Amino acid sequence: MQFLKNLIVGLTISILAIAVLLGTWLTVSAEAEVSSFFDRRKALDPVIGCAQPDDWSVYRVHNGDTLTNLADQFRIDRTTLMSINCIESDITPGDIIYLPELKATDPSPSCGPPPTWVLYPLEEGDSLSRLAERFGVDESSLWHANCIDIHTVLPLGMRIYVPPVK
Repeated sequence: MQFLKNLIVGLTISILAIAVLLGTWLTVSAEAEVSSFFDRRKALDPVIGCAQPDDWSVYRVHNGDTLTNLADQFRIDRTTLMSINCIESDITPGDIIYLPELKATDPSPSCGPPPTWVLYPLEEGDSLSRLAERFGVDESSLWHANCIDIHTVLPLGMRIYVPPVK
């Protein structure tokens, strides 16, 4: 009789162990499926949680891009750009964001200095990165203000636009 009780207890424990293992396997399988769904969703929609607005394109952030200069270039408010992209701080190179498409009727963004910027003669040791740090702007703002790019040679004495000294 004791043997039969031990056998029933052993079988009951074995069945419970199998049920626990099966339950664990089902849970892991379900979590993997949910994770896979969100990975596929992210591949389709790189800015997860933010719907892509009509007439906006996906854009990969480059070195020198800031929310401010992108907002200026695409003629939208910086806070609107942040809101549409669910951004709480700033962007970094490699980030994926949405930007409005420029319509054919829009004039292309032009370069040139903001109205308050002043001409500054380049001195020995000056570089755009040093000037950007000195004047508290990003290097790309200096490129845009002076209609130059990263490959432009800046000779000593050349006059470029910089923000006014406060």
